[in-house]
Amino acid sequence: MASASRQSPDSGKLPRGQACFSCKRRKRKCDGKLPCSQCSHLNIEDECEYADRGKRSLTHILQEDIDRLKNRIHYLEHPHEPTGENVVPLDQPHHASGPSHHHSATPTQLWITPSEPSRDLIVQLIDDFLGYSSEFGFFLDCARFRQSALLPFPIGHHSRPSPALLSVVYLWGLRLSGQPDLMTQEPTFLARASDLTSKGLSGNHPHKVMHTLQAEILLSYFFFSSSPSFKGRYHASGAISLSLSSSLQLIRSENHPPPGLLPPPADAVEEGERIHAWWAVILLDSAFAVGLYETPGFAHRESLSVVDTPWPLEFEGYAEGLLVPNARYSQTIHNFVNGIPTFDTGMSTVAMLAKASLLWLQADELARSWKPGMSGTAAATFSNDFTRLDGVIERFRESLVPPNQIPRPTPAMTRTLVVAHSIAHSAMVRLLSLFAHTDMLAKRRRLAAARLVLGIIAAVPLRHFRYVNPIMGTVWASACGVFLEEIQALNALHRGPPREEELNLRAFLSRAVVSISAFEMTLPLLRMDLIFLVIVADSS
Repeated sequence: MASASRQSPDSGKLPRGQACFSCKRRKRKCDGKLPCSQCSHLNIEDECEYADRGKRSLTHILQEDIDRLKNRIHYLEHPHEPTGENVVPLDQPHHASGPSHHHSATPTQLWITPSEPSRDLIVQLIDDFLGYSSEFGFFLDCARFRQSALLPFPIGHHSRPSPALLSVVYLWGLRLSGQPDLMTQEPTFLARASDLTSKGLSGNHPHKVMHTLQAEILLSYFFFSSSPSFKGRYHASGAISLSLSSSLQLIRSENHPPPGLLPPPADAVEEGERIHAWWAVILLDSAFAVGLYETPGFAHRESLSVVDTPWPLEFEGYAEGLLVPNARYSQTIHNFVNGIPTFDTGMSTVAMLAKASLLWLQADELARSWKPGMSGTAAATFSNDFTRLDGVIERFRESLVPPNQIPRPTPAMTRTLVVAHSIAHSAMVRLLSLFAHTDMLAKRRRLAAARLVLGIIAAVPLRHFRYVNPIMGTVWASACGVFLEEIQALNALHRGPPREEELNLRAFLSRAVVSISAFEMTLPLLRMDLIFLVIVADSS
């Protein structure tokens, strides 16, 4: 984009008070370009707006929304007081441009009624969400979703996404906006989203099954990103049940008839959405079962050995016809975790992430099954399983493409591969933790894997990582824990001033904590851990 200057032709400097809204909010020096250097550096070019005479910015519109709601609340609480000129009826039309003394409805008011936020706010919420939707299990085609969501029809119209899905997307859009005045509306939007999702399968919306499944996944991530609450697991269970009842694990199955609950997909992209939906559920269940120290939901519902759905492609691959029309698949997960070669190699970034999460789950389940004093057949079986899984994880880690070497990368692909690498290394950390205290080789390998977990985030540009998959909080905390154990062991072994090895570990951990702290607002559960890690890493 060519930069348009707003500087004064006489002085060569930006006129006083004419910084863009983003720089004003951050109290940064603005150079007056469009986008300005500050916004370009932060990769938020779309937020670079100026106050032009006769034209209102989105910031002004939102502020007017807030003022209007405050006036309306005051009016409802004091109905007998004279009304001021700014108190207008709830159905006052919203003007998109030009000066106005009236104010559009705020998110809170609009969600008390069956209507939606204003058009401008809808666009902002959807775009804020779609920029990072890959981190929260969004499996639908982004371009198609955006186009249908912005159609000029009322909510509930069959040409638009279902009300349940739209409500959850708006909820996520509020959080991802980073704007306090919008984020304060979360409780109202959350109540609305939860209610509509619980009723998502009622009615006759043509996409109610897939859209309700998507809403369940997004709500689960929403709760998991705030705290490991039962609400997150509740919505994850809903997603698991709905995916199984829709037979999403049997797409293109070689051994089973086609799914019966869903109609045949309309085209290759819709089939791709269903494939991605299945693996989004697998990732959600596997990763958070490990992260929350719980039993995975599929353990009581369906054996993963009968999963026939192929590994997901990069999304544009479906439109390009890369999924062979008549190809059939069998035992996708079983073949992978047992190291059985197949023609479906699953090399997309999304497939890599799904595989990493499955290996992490396998390592966690094997570690939980170990008991001190095991002998006989149980010990032999455990030893064989350990050796097999160790080999599978090691080969998988070696096969992963570095995030900075992806052909035609997008920010979403880069983030996905970073998370895949991190989880794969974390799987090795979990597996080797069983013997790290008694086997020196296992101890060294575990530390090396933990170092890779913490080092990879520094190898990619942080401009792609304003938000990240919430499971990374658990991954980073686990890797930091390994470093803390090593530091404490060295400190106990050598009394007195720390030696070079310990100082190096502390220095590495300190640098890692600085990188991780950039995600403090995204991963609130890390906050106290970070404070503790900083104290330990910096202590002498």
